[in-house]
Amino acid sequence: MTEQALIPPPWQALYAPWAPASRRSYGWATPFILFLTYVISSIPMIVLTVIAMAGAPGGLESAAEGDASAALSGDIMLPGILMQFALWAALIILWVKAFERRGLASMGFTATGWLRRYLRGLLVGVGLVFLLGGVMAALTTLAPQAVPESMRDMTGPENADWAVLAGGAFIGFALLAIITFLIQGGAEEVVFRGWLMSTLTARWGAVAAIIASSVIFGAFHLHVMVSGVAYGLMAVFGITATGLFFALYAWAERGVWGAAAAHGTFNAAATLMPLAVMQASEPDRTPSDLFAEVLTRATGMAGVEATEVGPHLLVQPGVFLTLSLILFLRLRARKG
Repeated sequence: MTEQALIPPPWQALYAPWAPASRRSYGWATPFILFLTYVISSIPMIVLTVIAMAGAPGGLESAAEGDASAALSGDIMLPGILMQFALWAALIILWVKAFERRGLASMGFTATGWLRRYLRGLLVGVGLVFLLGGVMAALTTLAPQAVPESMRDMTGPENADWAVLAGGAFIGFALLAIITFLIQGGAEEVVFRGWLMSTLTARWGAVAAIIASSVIFGAFHLHVMVSGVAYGLMAVFGITATGLFFALYAWAERGVWGAAAAHGTFNAAATLMPLAVMQASEPDRTPSDLFAEVLTRATGMAGVEATEVGPHLLVQPGVFLTLSLILFLRLRARKG
């Protein structure tokens, strides 16, 4: 092997340098690769859903005519989510290895300091949830008319049985949910900040890659449109702003370990906190039974009747755009 063959490619590397024999995916093709691999990765969830619906009272026909989610419980949804996103990440990594011919380090999975960055990311994710909750609480106090009436009551539910949260059923389910969301959030970082952003950087440069990957990340959440166009557009705006923050976080750390951990704990905390409140309010129901309702609301798919449009929907994009601006200015100051 000649010395020339060992020279990395001339294009910009977002994380570690690409392998000498590596090649780039076309920028315009990346959304199609994402969509195809996502559809393939959805097969396990589809199979589990069909099995659950077939086993529900009345079978497939009854579930199709009514609410299909009623046939699903957390015991079905959590394994489905875990398998789907783990498979999606695996398919993207296979593409990187087989077609682009580069290593995981070029996707941001560098070995140096990975554990420290991952543990710090876990704290960042939880902190993001508390920050959003604090801003929403402040908005409710200072401008209650900007928040839907159903969200203004900041007190806990009456006659709540908080002791049920110490039971084995809830703790076991919560641990399974945490593991699932750490894998799910980490998988999305593999896909969007690990592969997509590094691939687009090699084509268009880092700034364009950060913006484009954030927009595509938002576009992959267009399912929120089932709750209405106005609500959906505002929700996608918030999700895109969230993606921008994770993109800048990965860029700042020159790796995705921290962003993967933060994304996972953010999703886990945003789901488990309302699940805990519902469980305490309805101790006779199982956490698995309540999970579908919580996830539907958390993902913006509760439907037009259960969602309200208002200034409160600007809290998420406002917080994440502010954090993104702070990160960007710190990056510029560091380079200066």
